[in-house]
Amino acid sequence: MTTAERIKAIIEYCRLNPKSFSELCGYERPQVLYDLINGKTRNVSETMCARIIKAVPEINRVWLLTGEGGMLADSRPDNAEAPRVPTVPLVPVAAIAGPLKAYFEDGVTLSSCQQVISPVPNADIAINVTGDSMEPTYPDGSTVFVKRINEAAFIPWGNPMVMDTENGVFLKTVMPDNDDDSYIWAESINPKYPPMHVPKSSIYGMYRVLVVTKVMS
Repeated sequence: MTTAERIKAIIEYCRLNPKSFSELCGYERPQVLYDLINGKTRNVSETMCARIIKAVPEINRVWLLTGEGGMLADSRPDNAEAPRVPTVPLVPVAAIAGPLKAYFEDGVTLSSCQQVISPVPNADIAINVTGDSMEPTYPDGSTVFVKRINEAAFIPWGNPMVMDTENGVFLKTVMPDNDDDSYIWAESINPKYPPMHVPKSSIYGMYRVLVVTKVMS
């Protein structure tokens, strides 16, 4: 088995594509894996070997480097269950012609989304950031991984939240309206954008930002 075939076998075992697998291994760009798959790079380096085994510990190091032995270090059968790589749906907010809640109410809609690797284990969905209102912390093109909260019970004031409202989906820092409990303030990080006064009755759901993946330059 060639180096390219071994890399393809691992990616297939993880049920990922080359781009997602490269992210799992900590690479900013998938080109290093594509070079192996296409035969441009002929051997797996010790550094890459260490990254792959850290991401998928059951891979046999000797097999990965030389092709000798079996793919799995623990002699697990070929039909063994694939490792549980945490993935979440990437919801294309820019393409939504209705509220984000529709993706959760319609299981087919949510299941049709692209799956992306989550840096944290308990995220519900991932959403791409558009616009510069939350720069520099959340730049245009970055991705936030979020978890639904019960806003009726508790809102973590002062934290960035994705708000699903009747007027669209927004990423803002949420603050209370101390004069009117039926409203909240949604503030941008970029000072050129004024705060939004949002009635609670217009909010379908709130999602706390767990982590952001920055745009690669």
